[in-house]
Amino acid sequence: MDESILREAGHRLYVTSRLKEMKRYLVFRARCRMHKEIMEDFLDFFAETQQRKDILKGTPAFIEQVTRAFFYKDSTYEERSALIKNHVKYMEKHFTQDALRRLYIDVNTKENCGELVPVWEDIFEDKPLCLSLYFHAGQYKEGCLSLILTWDGAPFYQIMFWFGPDMEKTGDAIWIGALQGTPHGSDAIKRMTKAFFGYRPKNLIFYGLRNLARCLGISKIYGVTNAGYYAMNHIRLDRKLKTDFGAFWEECEGKPCQTDYRFYEMPVKEYRKDMSELKPSKRAQHRRRFEKLDSIDAAFDASCKKLLKS
Repeated sequence: MDESILREAGHRLYVTSRLKEMKRYLVFRARCRMHKEIMEDFLDFFAETQQRKDILKGTPAFIEQVTRAFFYKDSTYEERSALIKNHVKYMEKHFTQDALRRLYIDVNTKENCGELVPVWEDIFEDKPLCLSLYFHAGQYKEGCLSLILTWDGAPFYQIMFWFGPDMEKTGDAIWIGALQGTPHGSDAIKRMTKAFFGYRPKNLIFYGLRNLARCLGISKIYGVTNAGYYAMNHIRLDRKLKTDFGAFWEECEGKPCQTDYRFYEMPVKEYRKDMSELKPSKRAQHRRRFEKLDSIDAAFDASCKKLLKS
């Protein structure tokens, strides 16, 4: 096992001049030694190509993710290592080298984050509203990539996820580790919901993820349940989460997975009511909403042509 890689990664991840951070660094190194075979295999995977070497150097959080109880409840070292490798292989297969460089290689080492890669842009209250792909070290507990909704450059909503095989191992899927809301408060949410014809920001960002899946040809999306959320490894089971994942997934036509209580499965395509199903007073609002959603579809098509391999 290349100790120099672990040493460099550890000093990127932890401010070892502080006692508390030094303790975390020592625990990180100890965990790597205790699971030497898994970590050696993981580092060997990233050593196979120059691009992977660059990804690991730019995003050392991938190494720590293996050693921590992240992604979902009761994840193992083996599962986390395989999850990250599968995500990277999927990204290599489908995303351009430029997209990988912007997300994982040319990283701001002070903030430990890649570049915001826009996939849709709009204006809300005369300020830019944008959906972007993004990876920040502060989001690595729940995924390997994020779709983030920013308003005037500040985070508003975000979904953390990763790419990997579906449960049946017959195709690819998007796995959601968390959905996080806005620090702007409920008043901003209400105003944005009104501006988007009754479509809430969390519906908007999930619609963006559905569009990403559509552009990639992915047919399944899994979302973590309250009981499956990674933090359930550490907190009391009777403690309520700020977001009721299950309730939202069910709004999105999701159903609990029969073989794994930790996840819901959602269809990629959102169900749209026919105008004949709506009250006459609601038809104009839904027509404008559907027009807005169609414009998002077109924006994703254009953006993904630049980000994905042909």
